[in-house]
Amino acid sequence: MNVVCGRASQHLGSKIADEMEVDLVKVSYKTFPDGEQYLKILDSLDDEVVVVQSITSDSEFVNLLLLLDAVDSSKITTVIPYMGYSRQDRRFEVGEPISARAIAKPISKYSNEVITIDIHNMKVKEYFDCDFTNLMAFDHMARELDLENPIVIAPDEGAQDRARSVAEIRGWEHDHLVKTRKSGEEVEITPKQIDVDGRSVLIVDDIIATGGTMSQAISMLKKQGAKEVYVGATHPVLAGNAIQKLYSAGCTDIICTDTIEKSVSKVSVAPIIAENLK
Repeated sequence: MNVVCGRASQHLGSKIADEMEVDLVKVSYKTFPDGEQYLKILDSLDDEVVVVQSITSDSEFVNLLLLLDAVDSSKITTVIPYMGYSRQDRRFEVGEPISARAIAKPISKYSNEVITIDIHNMKVKEYFDCDFTNLMAFDHMARELDLENPIVIAPDEGAQDRARSVAEIRGWEHDHLVKTRKSGEEVEITPKQIDVDGRSVLIVDDIIATGGTMSQAISMLKKQGAKEVYVGATHPVLAGNAIQKLYSAGCTDIICTDTIEKSVSKVSVAPIIAENLK
């Protein structure tokens, strides 16, 4: 078995290869003046290959497709730590595409199996025409945290399972806030009195995109007397000034995984991916 990593997941791909004690295949990348991408696999490949690439942009999706086309092996396992477009898993309005399906179909043509991490909605599984596995990072993240008198908070009802998972592993309390989405980018957090006075709070979610929801939640919890507020998420999209928003709201620290490689990617998902692949 070999591991081949795309541009967006070079560090994570290297860690997975180390965990599995297999060869990491060298790949060269370049972009032509017109914006087209080019890549070349520089080492020989085994019959079984693991391709690792997060879809963090349109460009990285194209990079993944080119990489899959270049890999000529009998068995390809495609690891997509962060799958962009997965939140558009159905038509919310007439005339919209099902973006998750549009992304899944071409990947399926090359792959024997696809592995994702904390996918936003498991409905996405239906759009892959190959074996599909979703791994959970929150259990792994929970073991990395050490908080004093903690409570785990979900920013909305949809994230309750994630908060509960972390809390149960550590024997902590958990609760959730009430969020109403007013548009694709605007949300409203309804105040909810939770016993956080003098306590360490951990807010957990699968994705931090703009930081708007999280920053509102942090401000609310600080006003209710939280001693410190930590933010934990699997996928640190952190667009624009999201990190600034979180710290300005009173965040103590941001703890994310390396599904997207950012400065806050303090917990690696390489061990859980490697364990699944062995």
